[in-house]
Amino acid sequence: MAQLSATTGSPSRTPLDIVVDRIWRFFCSVRAAVFEITVLALLVLIGTLRGSEVPQWLGDAVPVLQPLVDRWYDWDVFGSTIFAVTLAVIAVAIAVCTVNRVPGIWQTISTPRIRTSLGYIERAEVNARFTSSTSVAELEQRVRDVLASKRYRFFTERVGDQVHFYADKNRWSKLGTFPFHLALILLLVGGIVASMFGFRDVEFAVAEGETRPVGHGTDLSVELVRFRDTYIQTGDPLTYSSQVVIYDDGEPVKQGEITVNNPISAGVATFYQSSFGISVDMVVRDATGAELYAEPLEMGFFNLRDNPDAPAGLIRLPAQGLQIAVVAPDTNPSNLPELDTLQLENGQVWVQVSPLNDAASSESETAVLTQGQPATVGGLELLFERESRFTVLQVAYNPGIPIFLIASVMLVGGLAVTFYFPLRRIRGIIQESADGGTLIMTPLAKRDWGGKREFFSLVERAESEIGSKAVVKRPNDEGNWQDDQSDDSDA
Repeated sequence: MAQLSATTGSPSRTPLDIVVDRIWRFFCSVRAAVFEITVLALLVLIGTLRGSEVPQWLGDAVPVLQPLVDRWYDWDVFGSTIFAVTLAVIAVAIAVCTVNRVPGIWQTISTPRIRTSLGYIERAEVNARFTSSTSVAELEQRVRDVLASKRYRFFTERVGDQVHFYADKNRWSKLGTFPFHLALILLLVGGIVASMFGFRDVEFAVAEGETRPVGHGTDLSVELVRFRDTYIQTGDPLTYSSQVVIYDDGEPVKQGEITVNNPISAGVATFYQSSFGISVDMVVRDATGAELYAEPLEMGFFNLRDNPDAPAGLIRLPAQGLQIAVVAPDTNPSNLPELDTLQLENGQVWVQVSPLNDAASSESETAVLTQGQPATVGGLELLFERESRFTVLQVAYNPGIPIFLIASVMLVGGLAVTFYFPLRRIRGIIQESADGGTLIMTPLAKRDWGGKREFFSLVERAESEIGSKAVVKRPNDEGNWQDDQSDDSDA
């Protein structure tokens, strides 16, 4: 006798299905989310403390940690790959979790579940029970009219001798969660873009009358039209400002005055006034008369070791294998005059021509130049044309700003829809009783006091429409729950 056997089971899964499933579960994992947020918080803390004295306190307390402290100060956390990767992982996790919620949210909007149970409604923290002499059909119609007057949809389903109903309004507000979550993703994406492509240049110097490119892969450049400064009697600066023109790819896009508390923005770049100093206009020619250098030289970014109390600058000529150190007169001769060994007068600069990166070489030649009088030093013709001012700006470039703006609008819009047009839902059962019909209903508003308050308002309206007092389960003044029952006695 032939025997037939059959095996049942789930279809086999491919390795790709297993990998995708595990990755999907990882991004949906609460534990993974907690770990990701913890890593992000630590990175933010490390990056924030980098600009403080806290790392050095650790180095002073535990000297063996000093190499780690030095690396801490050198590490640009917010521009690092690990920071960008962490933001990307969190963004993907939010996207995956949002996609997971789509079926449930769409079902709530399009085909909500109607059937419920008496036990669920009776155990709810808020409910209302009506007993009426009208029929079940008439009671259903009156409840429908009450809810329709408040813009509720109304669905019914007959279960035996009971009529189950579900009512809601503002169902489309559930979609507000998607722009909100998309805004969170965009904020993270904006952080990634700012981390990978943004920068802050804290020593961007431009001499008066000069146009200097910002660099860093941008097409921006800054022209310092005029620099103004005023001083108090002690010689300290009182105010200073920079009249600038901002160019993008050679075309002027913004112009105005920058002061300490009034930066200028051009697109995603912001320019802040930081400090200022003196510059000297130098012209350098070789023995044949060919011009090697002809532009303002910003002074004060370093000092000459043998004359540390005066501002200095450095001209590098790699093609000639030479460098030119230029020292200006001491700007505050009354302060530590013994350090001013050169004793330069106004209208003079001291220069040293030496091999590149070797100022101590025996081949070095020095001279004092007088403004407007060329001199030959180290085989080069040097001319000090004039002294001028330069400004030091901070340049903050953040290409994530447009993304942040879009995210902010979506974030506020999603929250506004969710909070100002909240989803309201009510479930109930209507059934026959000895006197006619019985209605019991409850709001789906466990942690929504606004939803409960609207439910109580609907109950009062239903009492007038149905013509019967409701037994309402509600909180008393002490925050406990009680039943309010009608009292028809004359006592």
